Amino acid sequence: MSDHHRQMIRYSLSHMTFLEDPIAEMDRDITAKIHEAGLDKAWQLMQTVPGIQDRSAANILAETGADMRQFPSAQHLSSWAGVCPGNNRSAGKNKSSRTTGGNPWLRSALTECAWAASATKDSSLRDKFWRVTSRSGGHKAPALIAVAHVMLTLIYRTLETQQPFEDRKAPPLGEPQRQRMIRHHIRRLGKLGISIHRISSVPDDNQINASTG
Repeated sequence: MSDHHRQMIRYSLSHMTFLEDPIAEMDRDITAKIHEAGLDKAWQLMQTVPGIQDRSAANILAETGADMRQFPSAQHLSSWAGVCPGNNRSAGKNKSSRTTGGNPWLRSALTECAWAASATKDSSLRDKFWRVTSRSGGHKAPALIAVAHVMLTLIYRTLETQQPFEDRKAPPLGEPQRQRMIRHHIRRLGKLGISIHRISSVPDDNQINASTG
């Protein structure tokens, strides 16, 4: 490593410090404002929901407030936020439906939290994300909106009851859902060049052969 390389690294570290210091100062200011407004408890309660941390909780709290009495129900809040998809069902099949515009800042914050929740281990929100993804042919956008909708409902109930959220494991998958999940992951593995073949002669249809192409 030459002196020039070392100098460039020092420039990069100095620039990172220049960017990180104001962000840290703003985080401290936001925390102070939350304390001044008496919203500490609501802020902490929101962080008990999987996928929601201090910054995202502050963003959501800034849009919704802590008093849920201003919303008649969790469904009204979800509609106001724009994470409540319409019900488009015909002949026993769910068809695609659009969400309302809603509050763009709240919707954006919830979508980011939904991404985080989808990667949280031992979480019912993660299970829901993958169930909806499998039903949507591998598309993640509908699953993110579905998880964001559930998260906002959990926030509503948490702030309404003033009790921390306690995650309850999702019920076991039904056979149709389980088969959709198997087909979904087989397709994903196929795109990675891994060929999957079920062993039909074995009673347990979860036993498969895998080979790389």
